[in-house]
Amino acid sequence: MHRSYLYAPGSKQRILDKALVAGADAIVCDLEDAVALPDKASARAAVGALVREHAEEAECAVHVRVNRSGDGWSADDLAAVLHPGLEALRLPKCESAEPVRLLDVRITELERERGLPVGSVQLYPTIESAAGAVAARDLARSSPRVAALVFGPSDFVADLGLMGSSQFEATVLARSTLVLESRAARIGRPVDGAFTDLSDSDGLRQLALRVRDLGFGGKSAIHPRQLPVLHEVFTPTADEVERAERIIDSLDERTATAVVDGSFVDPAIVTQAQAVLRLAERTSRKATPRD
Repeated sequence: MHRSYLYAPGSKQRILDKALVAGADAIVCDLEDAVALPDKASARAAVGALVREHAEEAECAVHVRVNRSGDGWSADDLAAVLHPGLEALRLPKCESAEPVRLLDVRITELERERGLPVGSVQLYPTIESAAGAVAARDLARSSPRVAALVFGPSDFVADLGLMGSSQFEATVLARSTLVLESRAARIGRPVDGAFTDLSDSDGLRQLALRVRDLGFGGKSAIHPRQLPVLHEVFTPTADEVERAERIIDSLDERTATAVVDGSFVDPAIVTQAQAVLRLAERTSRKATPRD
């Protein structure tokens, strides 16, 4: 799992090149909403070239958001971008599991044709409507390739017809549903969608903290300036890491329990501490723990 997923429009070669070295944990080369219809073919070619030429050596993971096509996703997009080094496909506007299952079959065929390990390409289904939220359970279990569910807040609130300026409360149930269904399916924590106001870093931080507290593991970004905030929020703090280390060090090997700071630590707390240390280890190459 990653803390940050930086979008880069496939039709903008300069932005694609910059995204690779911007410091995100993952980039999402976008062939969908960020690309105008007349530019789809050229964007597809540019993103395919980026995957072939740079994905295996890139410091960040490389994902691609593909276009919808009928009840599934664009066969042309798949053929263009499915090459060694591609970590995942982000699937927009998911509302049922069957198209994801069919996509799994097609990806397996392409992996075999192109010498990729079968099962290596992950999937990130995106929930952008009420129907998608209701289908979250099936989507989370639709394929072994599903690494995480993504919440798309802009399209979701539009689908609900919300008009107020503060819409977070109306999305809490849907976001929490993604958290619960992800955990029940034993996939990664959900990923939150992008915050679109580039001038409001405080608003970005506040929203990132709120979704982190709901159980999200990372968030999308639309500009590199948003990455430091996301890495700060989704990286364990130095205090969290230090406490987790003390919990593990204090364990009684016979009972798997401990007393830390005067509080009894049971196996569930131990599991949480182990998760914090794993996350801290994974993110240590990108950023130091925040204060």
